[in-house]
Amino acid sequence: MTSRSEATDTTPLPQSIDLRSLEDDLQKLRGRLRTVAEFIHDPAIDFAARHALALRLGLPVPTPAPAARQTKEATR
Repeated sequence: MTSRSEATDTTPLPQSIDLRSLEDDLQKLRGRLRTVAEFIHDPAIDFAARHALALRLGLPVPTPAPAARQTKEATR
């Protein structure tokens, strides 16, 4: 039987501290992955560089912008 003080103790268990730390690390990594994905799919950045980075990191490669679209944007 547990005493009343043990039942109301709010001190985190070591496992919950480890889990919180891992969740924080995962959130940071997801943020970094989002930043890299935004870079890879940014048409203002050289396509060859974005394509090579995606391949190197094992991420989906960007699709090149259609030639007609590039021509219209270049003439503006």
